[in-house]
Amino acid sequence: MSSDSYKTQSYLLVGLVILLTCSLPLIGNGAGAFTLFPSLSQTINRHVVYQTVTLLITLGFLWLLRHVRPLVFSEYFRKGDIAAPFKPVPALMMRPKAGQNWKQEGRDLAIVISAVTAVIIYFQVSFDQSMKVARLWSILPFSLLFAMTNAFIEECITRLGVVVALKGVIGDKALPSISAIIFGIVHYWGSPGGIAGMLAAGFLGWLLAKSILETKGIFWAWLIHFLQDVIILTALFWTD
Repeated sequence: MSSDSYKTQSYLLVGLVILLTCSLPLIGNGAGAFTLFPSLSQTINRHVVYQTVTLLITLGFLWLLRHVRPLVFSEYFRKGDIAAPFKPVPALMMRPKAGQNWKQEGRDLAIVISAVTAVIIYFQVSFDQSMKVARLWSILPFSLLFAMTNAFIEECITRLGVVVALKGVIGDKALPSISAIIFGIVHYWGSPGGIAGMLAAGFLGWLLAKSILETKGIFWAWLIHFLQDVIILTALFWTD
């Protein structure tokens, strides 16, 4: 394939990433029209439909990436080196100590980002004093299941998709910013939403794309995203 053809293919793939990312909230809204399990809340029913449809779409997207970019896809669609070196970003006050790597930094970032997410959710969601802990335990299995699938879906589309599409076309330093823009903008209408949600999602998109590039795998991207989704979905289901 010529250089020009490769670049054209890359931009088409990025266009597909943007299209799929924008389609996620639309599918989510449409999924609310279906009630497959009357004994469960409407929000959980919506996620059953949404997660099933978007997971099938994601699997098709992964097949396409594997078909058109087999080498890059196989390089990044794996667990990766979870203890790979963490490249400092002084502009964002990310200056890991000598010898620290993604194993330490990933753990610390997961804790800090989860705490920030919990604070944002607390101020954006109305909690009723009458809510019972028993209900929390009943919805937690759904939160865990859907957090696993949702994190996989969004990481494969908005992170892995960008990396596989643009690797070798633009520099590695710019790649995370592309993912941040795509992921951040669509979360303006997400949960958490608004400006705060958009900025938080944008930073998360940047960081997780950075993790995929540096570890050559999706472990940290999926795990950190999963933890945030557990918090978000638990609050969503508990207050429904």
